[in-house]
Amino acid sequence: MARLGRGIRPWLILGVVCGGFSLHPAFVSAFWTREYLPNILQQAATNVILAVGMTFVIVTGGIDLSVGSVLALSGVALGMAATDRPPLFMAALAAAPLAALAPLALRRRGGPAWTTALAFVAALILFTPSVAALVRPGAGLGVALAFGLLVGLGCGLINGAVTAYGGIPPFVATLGMLTAARGLTVFATDGNSVSGLPRALGAVGGGAPLVLVAAAVVVTGVVALSLTALGRSFLAVGGNRESARLAGIDVRRVTLFAYLASGLAAAVAAIVLTAKFGLADTGAASGAELNAIAAVVIGGTSLSGGQGSVLGSLVGALTIAVLNAGLVLIGVPDTMQGVAIGAVIVVAVLLDRIRRKGD
Repeated sequence: MARLGRGIRPWLILGVVCGGFSLHPAFVSAFWTREYLPNILQQAATNVILAVGMTFVIVTGGIDLSVGSVLALSGVALGMAATDRPPLFMAALAAAPLAALAPLALRRRGGPAWTTALAFVAALILFTPSVAALVRPGAGLGVALAFGLLVGLGCGLINGAVTAYGGIPPFVATLGMLTAARGLTVFATDGNSVSGLPRALGAVGGGAPLVLVAAAVVVTGVVALSLTALGRSFLAVGGNRESARLAGIDVRRVTLFAYLASGLAAAVAAIVLTAKFGLADTGAASGAELNAIAAVVIGGTSLSGGQGSVLGSLVGALTIAVLNAGLVLIGVPDTMQGVAIGAVIVVAVLLDRIRRKGD
């Protein structure tokens, strides 16, 4: 019964938001139309994708404050790979997820722990020039897309490794990545946006393709979190890390995978956002982490970890989109939208705390 209540709560919040705004005639006349409603899905798409990745982090009891900056860096990496040769540090970031496979293979074979870092560094030195050689002008849009995804994964790998194996609190680790990734984005382009992208990229920037990409990410997230052993491990780690460890779960590896999922989701969001505007903006997604966290919390995922769902985060992202649209339609200044979202986050967390005390 409690689980059913958690599943219904995000829909009730969405219904209350829609119902409250519908008391205003300006909202009713504009929002509930065949022309406007599809726009809500498109406006929410980027946040939906980010929220799916954020769900995996928060259900493990972590937080990722860097998704907006990672999105911007991945978008610029995609743009530079499609139009020019990216700097070497981007190639190293893209090579990092590939290099991480080497120490994982050694660990499976029972190699000593000290070889992990050495194997990773050796593989990174080996793979970085190869990646840099592949990503060159004229390599094609497919290579550029893969490069952007790998850069996002590389940032997620750093977040996860520092948090899981370095023992750094997630708030501190991802706050550092937020600053570093944004700085590297500006450094790589001298503060200029990357334009002249292939026209074919624009196909996923709006309309049905954009919604389908977001839907595919949601379906993948639902399957991964709800229907796989790894997904159950995420929830177990968030519920009680020590109990999960005693049950045979590799807590550090599960934590690492959670941040990899968040980094990958940020890179996918970078693709659709870059496609939407036709350029890679160094200032893209500033503050996007707030919206993603808000969507996850409104969707019923506990900030303490152990409880949550991807479908709930989807509803939370739609609620944020309706809230933003409603405030605009009834004439509330843009500067007050952040206040409204912040208030919704506080109320959602307060309700979660009250529910937990009642359990």
